[in-house]
Amino acid sequence: MCIIKRLLCVMCFVIAQPAMALTPIHLLNYQDSYGNLSLADSGNIRLPDPLIVNGNLNLENSRISMLPLRLTVKGNLNLAYSSIEHLPLALNVDGYINLAYSKIKELNFGLRVLGDLSVAHTQLKKLPDNLYVKGDLLLQYSQIQTLPNKLVVDGNIYIGNMPLKDLPIDIILGGSLYR
Repeated sequence: MCIIKRLLCVMCFVIAQPAMALTPIHLLNYQDSYGNLSLADSGNIRLPDPLIVNGNLNLENSRISMLPLRLTVKGNLNLAYSSIEHLPLALNVDGYINLAYSKIKELNFGLRVLGDLSVAHTQLKKLPDNLYVKGDLLLQYSQIQTLPNKLVVDGNIYIGNMPLKDLPIDIILGGSLYR
């Protein structure tokens, strides 16, 4: 009986354990010579704030639940299959943002994406007004029913297998719409 109590205490401690915090020095172990930072498949860790990544930031399939409040990525941001639910307000990404299969719940008003934006296969219900995407917007298999006001996409929009009902009259699209 005493052994069972100890096991339960250890299990409770492991479950309730807070996210481990990484310092910028720790991150050097996960960075390559091009400035790319990969924490793919990592557990729930807390990233330093502010965080500046000189290349790509890959958090694919990670259990990280929160991004730093101030995040700058000079390459691409890959959050596919991640536990991220919200993006920081002070987010600057010079490349694409991949949120496919992530747990994202909402995007920031006036979000500017300088590459492609993928929210394919997410439970996201709407996109924010004043969204700007320099590349392609990938919405396949999402729960989005209407596109936002003042949407600007310089590339294509991919809307296959989703409940999109109509397009806003003020949409600016540089490419084509694909179903």
